[in-house]
Amino acid sequence: MKRITKNLRPWLIGAAAFMITVLPQTAFAADPIRATLDGRELALNVPPIIENQRTLFPMRDLLEALGASVQWDQATRTVISTLNGTTIKAQIGSDKAEVNGKAVTLAVPPRIVEDRTLVPLRFFVENFGLMVGWEDATRTVVMTTAREEEPEVGRGDTRSAETALRTAQGLVGLPYAWGGTSPDTGFDCSGFIWYLSSVVEVDMPRTSQEMFAVGTAVPRDQLQAGDLVFFETYASGASHVGIYDGKGQFVHAQSSDTGVKVTALDNPWWAARYLGARRVFQ
Repeated sequence: MKRITKNLRPWLIGAAAFMITVLPQTAFAADPIRATLDGRELALNVPPIIENQRTLFPMRDLLEALGASVQWDQATRTVISTLNGTTIKAQIGSDKAEVNGKAVTLAVPPRIVEDRTLVPLRFFVENFGLMVGWEDATRTVVMTTAREEEPEVGRGDTRSAETALRTAQGLVGLPYAWGGTSPDTGFDCSGFIWYLSSVVEVDMPRTSQEMFAVGTAVPRDQLQAGDLVFFETYASGASHVGIYDGKGQFVHAQSSDTGVKVTALDNPWWAARYLGARRVFQ
């Protein structure tokens, strides 16, 4: 009996080490990315991946769900897809693409994973005229087909708050860039809000200090989704701004370490620096 116990000891030590080092990593592995189109979950042959803070999506799963035609040029390894009069050409491994013959630069090129072609999701979806957002809690890409009967969003449109917030949620994960105002370059906090205002065609000044003087003041207990929330951080006055999501959180371009993210409004650090809110988007 002593001999058996002695022989088992190395095995038990190894098993314990395995459980300590491997099992926790498996238990806390990120859930796979899901996707919905107009509320319907898509069945995916291979899971999407995130590379350089951009989502790469299985090409045929995406384009066929959208109803786009798909062609594959084997000689040049190029995806050619057309939907509603828009034609996109993108080559595997190249950051150069074309939209209706116009050259554009991709943040992440298409690539092949497990014999499947993955393409940059946002690039295709937005160029085909759809809206795309991101639900961080469920790791879900949310795509919405544009409705032709809906009026164009503009000043005074009651959907501007909803559209601005949905756009903000779709930009979660993009990098922070001082002075940045574009998804291509990244955002600083006020550049992020300025970009949202341009999407819904609402005039907005460029800095958080100036933004704090726009719109209507809103008490904290009356916040609505799409309201702008301001904080006093590195400088006195409104030195940081984000957009409230209606669920106790706000979306903002926080820092170079985190990029665009979602933060709880009652987070102790931010709650201590909360300055006020303004309703600019209606």
